[in-house]
Amino acid sequence: MLALRYSHAWDVSYYLLISKQMASVNTDIQRLALYGGGFDPVHNAHLTIARYALKQVGLDRLIFIPSAQSPLKENLPMATAEERVEMLELATDGEQRFKVDTYEVEKGGISYSVDTVRYFKAHYVNAEVFWMIGADQFEQLDRWREIEVMAEMVTFLVFGRPGSNLKAPTVEGLNYFEVDAPMMEESSTEIRRRCQEGLSIEGLVPDAVEAFISESGLYTKAL
Repeated sequence: MLALRYSHAWDVSYYLLISKQMASVNTDIQRLALYGGGFDPVHNAHLTIARYALKQVGLDRLIFIPSAQSPLKENLPMATAEERVEMLELATDGEQRFKVDTYEVEKGGISYSVDTVRYFKAHYVNAEVFWMIGADQFEQLDRWREIEVMAEMVTFLVFGRPGSNLKAPTVEGLNYFEVDAPMMEESSTEIRRRCQEGLSIEGLVPDAVEAFISESGLYTKAL
């Protein structure tokens, strides 16, 4: 296993998790993108943007990483970790360069992106690593934990959000690439609202995800 330098103490259970997951180091992937988020639920815009990034950057693999809890969001996801992972698996089924990884939800607690990047850089030792991010979050990078350290490790792949005009934050060593993708209106918040009001979400999420939400009764309680 590779030796990693962390900025804070790690409990024994987390050390054992890393030891288990890093038992096999991948040396084949050359260009890797990490796409973190709540995915509550995953929707078509997530997938479309990911496909544009695959093509424009020449990625070998793009990993969807559902978060346990974002440090910049007060509310926990409405769906359980297991439900969000299942929806991602359904949404990415058959797409060979897409992968779903449960690292953050297994780790638990607040999900700090810099820690996630350290883990994947140690696991994919030869890979150039990219981080997928919306323009709204990109503009808040100066609020992220150890952002200068993270900026040394990744190139940010930035995609636009409705109503946003990209403004790069002041972060030393920052490298980024704007993904040229259509501006898409879908949002997880809107999908949850439509479910709660009994409205159709057809065309907003993959068919398999729509069926899962319907059959499990997800998001039917008041938001």
